[in-house]
Amino acid sequence: MVKYRFRTLQQSLFAYYSGVFIVFSLIVASLLYVFLANDIRSRSAEQQKQLGNSMVGNLDQEIVKMNNFSMNIVYSNLVKEHFSHYLSPAEDNEQTLTSDPAFYKDTTTLIDVILAIISSSNTAKQANIYDVNGKMLGAGAFNGQLSVDLTQRPWYEETWARNGWRVISLLDGGALPMPTGQGESGKPYLSLTRVYKDGNYVSQGVVEILQDAGTVFQHLNDVQAGKEDLSVYVLNERNELLYPFLSNEHPLTAIHSDVVNLIRNDHYPPETMQEVVDPNGNSKQMMTYTTSQETGWTVIVMQSKQSLFANLNRMAFLFMGATLATLILILLLSYLISKRVTLPLHRLQRIIQKTGLHDLTTGQDSGQLFKLEVPGSIREMDELNDTFIQLNQQLVQSFQDMLAIKSQETDARLLALQSQMNPHFLYNNITNISIMAEEGMNEQIVAFCGHIASMLRYISAPNKSGVPLEKEIDYCERYLKCMKIRFEDDLLYEFHVPDLMKNLQVPMLLIQPLLENVMKYGLRDTPPWKLHIIGELDTLQETWLMTVEDNGPGMEPEALTLIQQYIQQSQEWERMPELEINGMGLKNIWIRLKLWYGSAAHMHISNKPSGGVSITIGGSIRKEQS
Repeated sequence: MVKYRFRTLQQSLFAYYSGVFIVFSLIVASLLYVFLANDIRSRSAEQQKQLGNSMVGNLDQEIVKMNNFSMNIVYSNLVKEHFSHYLSPAEDNEQTLTSDPAFYKDTTTLIDVILAIISSSNTAKQANIYDVNGKMLGAGAFNGQLSVDLTQRPWYEETWARNGWRVISLLDGGALPMPTGQGESGKPYLSLTRVYKDGNYVSQGVVEILQDAGTVFQHLNDVQAGKEDLSVYVLNERNELLYPFLSNEHPLTAIHSDVVNLIRNDHYPPETMQEVVDPNGNSKQMMTYTTSQETGWTVIVMQSKQSLFANLNRMAFLFMGATLATLILILLLSYLISKRVTLPLHRLQRIIQKTGLHDLTTGQDSGQLFKLEVPGSIREMDELNDTFIQLNQQLVQSFQDMLAIKSQETDARLLALQSQMNPHFLYNNITNISIMAEEGMNEQIVAFCGHIASMLRYISAPNKSGVPLEKEIDYCERYLKCMKIRFEDDLLYEFHVPDLMKNLQVPMLLIQPLLENVMKYGLRDTPPWKLHIIGELDTLQETWLMTVEDNGPGMEPEALTLIQQYIQQSQEWERMPELEINGMGLKNIWIRLKLWYGSAAHMHISNKPSGGVSITIGGSIRKEQS
């Protein structure tokens, strides 16, 4: 395991302080958020549970009222008396309201009794009494007598099977025996039926109580009003969907099946909020269901999780914002604390950073140089500063000694290189005099020796501070005159040097070795041999260039590549390489340029397309010895 190491003390302190405070803050914020989130969840679950219980209680009240109404009719002695004597006569003695005044009176009496019960409690829209032959006596929205096929009623078989226990059914209004037009198609009704028995507990018929389903489920509609995210489903004891009502606008058959499966297959406990997927929109919903002990109906309440926990989401955003602000504050405080602790070190560091070579070489008192302007309040830091001042007093002295040694070493290198050049020059020119003597060129030898004498006076007084370029050019002209004596009209040369360049200080014997190199390697083709010495001055860049060109055969590609690589590799030199007198002219010049001008030194060698070699050297106007 790799352990991360901080680069500075301030970074280390900042990281440790921030880490401790952040971990502590996150633990506190997490515990507080978990507590509040659980509280909100429990409140939401309790709220949904109470909502379901409220709906169940309201539905139970409506059903109990309808059940009590039916029981009042079943156990009414008046109803029994009239039902047994008049509503169920013999099959061969058919009676009508108009044919028998007594039958009419008893029928209207029954209707009045039932209407009195309805009007007193408003428990139903309609009450019907059926005998076994299909005769129906109705009171409420329809008052009168009808003959119906009792076996075609949807509740017939179940009602007779229960033998007196109530049966609750959801019926469409268009299927009701209401010729008055009250039974509208698409308008649902709740039907409560039970077998009607006489005093001897013999089944005589069926009592049916009808109530508008909208009235029974009105409370559910009121609760859902304006709450698009709230859905309520009501299933009967047979898991048939009672609410919401099935219609063309609300095809809920698939939803009914999925809602039943949510309860049956997942085995969710009642009155416990669970997270489910809405079968209609595939969104996350929170569901609670409650089963009525009175009716056996199941009321399912489903609400969008996002809406139900809107307060929790808002609290989460607030916590995130507060936590982020706290973290930023912690980071700021940690930074200020770490900065306060390391401030003396930073002050000392700034003093050291702004201390340059000039300050160390001027001999300024190091005690004043490294002294803190504002003393620190930490004793260890003050002691460290005092110790550092003592060390730097030794550093200043050592640095000044090092500069003196380096300066002497550089001067010694330049003189050594120049001393290597002088024998090389003499060697070449003595060879030239010998050749001229063999050819009997006495007058030319005299002139030649005069030029050599002047040249020897020039090179015999080495100057480590350089010479004006004008003297170096004069030296080069004398050298070429010597060559002119030897080669006569076969050698042509021209100087083009601006006057502004002639006062530049340059190293001694910098250009003449280039001319000597041309004499040695460039005079191989058929004469005449031409030389051009061109000077350029760039006052904006503060640089100068001298170019020597010839019309000879040019350098061999291998030799050119080697000298170019030598120049390129010199950027990585740590010390001056060893040199030999023979064949060291170009390397000598390049080394002296590097010692004199440092990174500003310039040397470029190339073969010209028209033939010959072009050698350019240069440097800065100001000496940058390194």
